[in-house]
Amino acid sequence: MLKVEQCAKCGSSSVIQRAMVVDKVSAAGAEENFTVRVDADPSAMMFKKSTRSPVHAWICAQCGYIELYADNPGELYQAFITAQSTVPDIT
Repeated sequence: MLKVEQCAKCGSSSVIQRAMVVDKVSAAGAEENFTVRVDADPSAMMFKKSTRSPVHAWICAQCGYIELYADNPGELYQAFITAQSTVPDIT
């Protein structure tokens, strides 16, 4: 698992690790973690073979700079590569 020990912006070592990024709060008050999605078949009407990953934040306590990281980058990348191989060549 990634560990950010120093702020990329100001160099501070005061970094908050893996803060939850809340996407929305339901009517019942439950929080949902922010996610990203990559579609392996983006041109499909319904079954896009979507791959999702939760996202967490690393926050600098000095300057407030925020970096977001996907928990499952390898799975997202595989979906991206699959999508690239299905895109028609327009040349």
